[in-house]
Amino acid sequence: MQHLRTVNDVMAHAVVSVDRGAAIQNIVESMQQWRISALPVVADDGWVAGVISGADLLPEAQGVDVPRSDTAGQLMTAPTVTVTRDATLAGAAPGVVDVTVRVNADNPPRR
Repeated sequence: MQHLRTVNDVMAHAVVSVDRGAAIQNIVESMQQWRISALPVVADDGWVAGVISGADLLPEAQGVDVPRSDTAGQLMTAPTVTVTRDATLAGAAPGVVDVTVRVNADNPPRR
């Protein structure tokens, strides 16, 4: 019998994350240290509240006139789409793609 690949088979098992109150400087340092371009933002209850990426940091870095943002919670993109580790890749992918496209088209990320 063929093994159906699951999210667990392809996911990163060691994850660097930040909490909503993480300062922008700490986020940038973590991204540089671990050579990653995005970090999950974790709420007090341990669930993923959003994602912060290099793109979320660009407007401030380029001097674009945006409201002052000092923390991950203020800059993160939300809502996030999550799946369980036992979901099959075939089962997880369509939902992630559908929600991502819908959210980006109908409800741009908050800033």
